[in-house]
Amino acid sequence: MGSFIYLDNSNLWIEGKKVSAVKKGMALDVYEATQTGTFDNSFRLDFGEVLKIANNEPIKKASFYGSKPPDNDSLWNAVKRLGFKLDIKDRVHNKEKGVDSALITDAMEDFYTIAKPKDVFIIIAGDGDFIPLVEKLKAKHEVFVLFWDHAAGNLKRKCTKFISLNSHLPQLKKS
Repeated sequence: MGSFIYLDNSNLWIEGKKVSAVKKGMALDVYEATQTGTFDNSFRLDFGEVLKIANNEPIKKASFYGSKPPDNDSLWNAVKRLGFKLDIKDRVHNKEKGVDSALITDAMEDFYTIAKPKDVFIIIAGDGDFIPLVEKLKAKHEVFVLFWDHAAGNLKRKCTKFISLNSHLPQLKKS
């Protein structure tokens, strides 16, 4: 028994900046933060702590998805040292393209080729695009979703277990 972890970096970090802004009183809630473009730009995410919350089984595979970072970005090197497979996409017109589809494709490939009974799939993302993936994975495995409270409602309902990161915010903030 082990776990497969798939983390959408930008989705987790950007939405975490909103949650942190709300916690600091910069916005009433994440919906206001979204509408007004309010972010806690000092927020830094400790991915090692995210892994601790995500996993209590041996990790069979961990994948980290996001946009191409600057060449001197230490985060991606640190994540690689933690054992993540990196899937870096170029930004197109200042937008991420292909991140969700790469995560979904990799998870489905693992589902069909290397997952064993009792393995757990862990999705660290919160948008509704992952609902069909969760439904498919759940046919044979437990599927945990970790994200902030404002993850898509149907995603939270479809997974085996939803773990809110909001209560872990102090633990997740990099000093």
